[in-house]
Amino acid sequence: MRKYGEDKHYSKRRPYCRFDIINYLIEKNDYVNYLEVGVRAPQACFNRIIAEHKDGVDPKPLGSGEVNYPITSDEFFSLIEGQDIKYDIIFIDGSHLYEQVAKDIKNSLKHITDNGTIVMHDCNPISKDRQLEHYKPGPWMLEAWNGTVWKAYVELRYLREDLKMLVLNTDEGVGIIQKGNQKLWKDRHHSSIFTYEYFDKNRKELLNLVSTEEFEKIYG
Repeated sequence: MRKYGEDKHYSKRRPYCRFDIINYLIEKNDYVNYLEVGVRAPQACFNRIIAEHKDGVDPKPLGSGEVNYPITSDEFFSLIEGQDIKYDIIFIDGSHLYEQVAKDIKNSLKHITDNGTIVMHDCNPISKDRQLEHYKPGPWMLEAWNGTVWKAYVELRYLREDLKMLVLNTDEGVGIIQKGNQKLWKDRHHSSIFTYEYFDKNRKELLNLVSTEEFEKIYG
């Protein structure tokens, strides 16, 4: 198996981008099976992942060949429901809206190995505009639209003590979810945590936000 750092496109550098982080986790844990939910443009992430087996899910991928499941994530998980199909690492980067992301996480948890990892993109919107539910092109949109992904992540910090969670403070916020344990967030009523103002005030604690250096110490 080609290893992280052995290809000219990859270097032994601190994992700053989502594909770096995914490859870092694959190498550290000897992961084999990779699933990407929401491939869109394969060259952005999917083609950069070094894994023995890769599955890609996207109803409208740009290009052809890489996405072997050109269907929605709901259709994909319905297709494998009840089957003993497990992935070592699953990357969620499809819909950027809370309700769909929450479903993708819930379904991914059913098909992740016991020592597996779910990785999420767009967990750390740096402004209120970037987390609007509807994409509105404009000058402030030149860099990124994160949508309401953060709400699906934060909800689990409130409800699921059987998970281990953190977000790397890089590449729009890269979330990490694993089976484990965590202290639940109980500071406010459930509905209150869904306001951006509350999120922004408590960002570091709610996301369990860590630097890339801290991430390497935890998973090194």
